[in-house]
Amino acid sequence: LNQTMADKSPHPRDAVIVQAIRTPLCRARKGGLAQHPPATLLSTVLSGVLLKDPTQPNSDDNFLLSPSAIQDICIGNVLSPPTSAVSFRMAALSANIPHTTSLSTTNRQCSSGLQAV
Repeated sequence: LNQTMADKSPHPRDAVIVQAIRTPLCRARKGGLAQHPPATLLSTVLSGVLLKDPTQPNSDDNFLLSPSAIQDICIGNVLSPPTSAVSFRMAALSANIPHTTSLSTTNRQCSSGLQAV
């Protein structure tokens, strides 16, 4: 079969990246975000991913994607504490993502973000 990607019809099990947002870069534990716990930063990022316009308040017509449509979250992180999975789960819940959505973390130092994708 000589089929290009453009000719391929979508399949219900295809993985889809709807939007990608990351936290600002700064020096580890020294920059302007040093006083903010990682879970707070993650909650802000997850909320921003869901909204059409993250500067506007949460409302039904501002969602790019319904939180209930998310099936899986993979987070790339570096040097997080052993309890980070619990903190990251709480961040997802505070972003209105249902508890039924699976969440995993990967700590691959500088390649964490790439590994997460």
